Amino acid sequence: MKRLFDNLLLDLLAAALMLGIAGTGYILRFPLPPGSNKYLILWGLTRHQWGTVHFWISLALLAVVLLHLALHWQWVVLTVRRKLAPARTAPLSAWFTGLLTLLIVGSLFTLFALAAHRGVEKITEPREDTCPPPAATSPAPTPASKGPIAFWRDVYPILDRACVSCHGPRRQRGDFRADRPGDYLTPRQGKPLVIPGNSAASPLIAILSGKQNIARPDVHRLSAAEVEILRAWIDAGAPWPERPE
Repeated sequence: MKRLFDNLLLDLLAAALMLGIAGTGYILRFPLPPGSNKYLILWGLTRHQWGTVHFWISLALLAVVLLHLALHWQWVVLTVRRKLAPARTAPLSAWFTGLLTLLIVGSLFTLFALAAHRGVEKITEPREDTCPPPAATSPAPTPASKGPIAFWRDVYPILDRACVSCHGPRRQRGDFRADRPGDYLTPRQGKPLVIPGNSAASPLIAILSGKQNIARPDVHRLSAAEVEILRAWIDAGAPWPERPE
């Protein structure tokens, strides 16, 4: 009797987890489609967070399936040895019960889908796990109007405003920190972000000028004047002197 209860409990748990996977998968595909992580939220969670929920439910289902196999391994071995007997036609009552179950599950999932679509909200304020676009500022002066480029006066304020919020001490998106000179010179995908003396070949300029196709171009693209300052800095060898006191 206890074995029967254990089997029933495992089956119910597996069914609940499968429904959870289907539900979170539906959320990730329709109400919160790819690319919506920074704009949409459902029941307090972003798409990325729903993906985490989906992952852990999947892991739990895998554990339940493995446990189920372990408890019935002897039966599995015996069944394989005997070879499966020809399947019998299910009686009408079993068909009716199966169809009724499918109807109930389908209705519940439809209600869930409607609730998910109605529950989607637009994010009005930046969340801690998202990076806001750079704050609007007045156009940066061009190098010609200010003379030689000074890193701490002209260059670093641009990097600090546009990059450090997502690539700084608090968050390091892409394992990159914009406040450390070595990170600009570390090869990424075979090439560093900054090639001293050659701004035209530096990926940083392509990213910040909008010429390289990346996620959230509105976050990364800078004004032409700011890009020009960074170009001049890189062409001058990308110096990063000690910070003045």
